[in-house]
Amino acid sequence: MKDAETPDQILDAAEALFARQGFAATTIKQIGVEAGANPALIYYYFKSKEGLYRGVVERVFGTIASRAGQLFAGDPTPAEAIAGIITMQTATLAGRPPMARLIARELADHELAHAGDVVGELYNRFFTRLCDLIRAGQEAGAFRPEIDPRFAAISALSLVPYFHIASPVVGIFLGRGPAGPTAADKQAYGRHAAEFVLAALAAHPPAHPSTEPPEAER
Repeated sequence: MKDAETPDQILDAAEALFARQGFAATTIKQIGVEAGANPALIYYYFKSKEGLYRGVVERVFGTIASRAGQLFAGDPTPAEAIAGIITMQTATLAGRPPMARLIARELADHELAHAGDVVGELYNRFFTRLCDLIRAGQEAGAFRPEIDPRFAAISALSLVPYFHIASPVVGIFLGRGPAGPTAADKQAYGRHAAEFVLAALAAHPPAHPSTEPPEAER
């Protein structure tokens, strides 16, 4: 094993174990076995189990932040931004199955204690940008003006993570069993989620009064 590869290998193993077992039940020894690394090397790189866990969580949210940055760097239209962020989430979570469960554990067990700074960065750099793009869509007449852009952005960002977090339930609902949805299901749901959000936001054409008399007057 090359030293340059070791930190990422340790983080990969820790991510899988922390997601599956939680922080308390996971030991440095287990992570070392999973990563093929001497536990002493884990302490060398990360100082403690707490430090390793924080590194895992920061990398998870940092991956999302990095990919969101690539998306917004292209100066997307409001519709492109929404579809793009959902497509990015689908590819990211489908490619790393432990990620969604780890996010859920961090929220439920630790109330974001280990990722508050990274999520704050996500808010300042990307969530506010998405809200601004939704407002731009409203001002252009493409999106419904009565919808709160903040809630619309939260809805757009929540659909795909929930689908992956609730994988066993989703699998049962889709007839796949508790093993969860297939890779094809995940991709199909990502496309559905983008279409669903954009349809919900789409401005409706104004209703024109009918020239036909009411049924009772005919």
